[in-house]
Amino acid sequence: MDKTTALSRIVSLSDLPRSLIVRLGEQSGMQRIGKGSILFRQGERAHFVYALVEGSVSLVSGPEHEETIASFVDAGDIILVPPALLQLPYMVTAKAVTDLVAVLIPAEEFRHLAETELSLSVALNRMLAAHWRLLLRHLTQTKSRDADSRLVQYLIDNAGAPSGPAKFTLTGTKQDLASHLGITPATLSRSLNRLRRFGVKTTRSEIQIESISRLDDIARHRDSPPTSQSASAKQ
Repeated sequence: MDKTTALSRIVSLSDLPRSLIVRLGEQSGMQRIGKGSILFRQGERAHFVYALVEGSVSLVSGPEHEETIASFVDAGDIILVPPALLQLPYMVTAKAVTDLVAVLIPAEEFRHLAETELSLSVALNRMLAAHWRLLLRHLTQTKSRDADSRLVQYLIDNAGAPSGPAKFTLTGTKQDLASHLGITPATLSRSLNRLRRFGVKTTRSEIQIESISRLDDIARHRDSPPTSQSASAKQ
């Protein structure tokens, strides 16, 4: 795969003029990166912008042995544009969850094009706005929802369908998922066991869901405020 074709697979860049994608490709390198490799570490300066063509990456924060997975980045996305644009250190460490193929765009050239090419600026604005909404949603869920609710919403978000049955493979391990949800592996195991009666089954890293609509009903019910009668009873 050539670099122009690879960059065209990145969702936020796919609508750019081909001449601009070619220019980005001419300035960049393409690498295969092995599972478990560190792309960059928390505190390092951004020398490249990583356009992820194949594979998945986890963004990890916190001290060693107490790490939390802040987010996962999948193929078709760009890994952390803000440090490159602002010339600031990374606030997280990026670790390859699977084998990767990535286009490495030099940060200096990327900044220059972001400042001079309107189409790239618009694309980055949209991408960063979408990322901000996802981050805010994740923070809200972590702060205000219990473990079962966080897990149910994660399953709905990753099922790939609005209704009917679904099956997908976890990004990373169940331990990675627990870290991402802000719970312990034991708590995740108990939550998965409780969801079995609602048609959620797991086999290693594979998730099977009998009905997305049923999970959606559970999520809405858990998010609903108590009725006046039940609220009075609690008081």
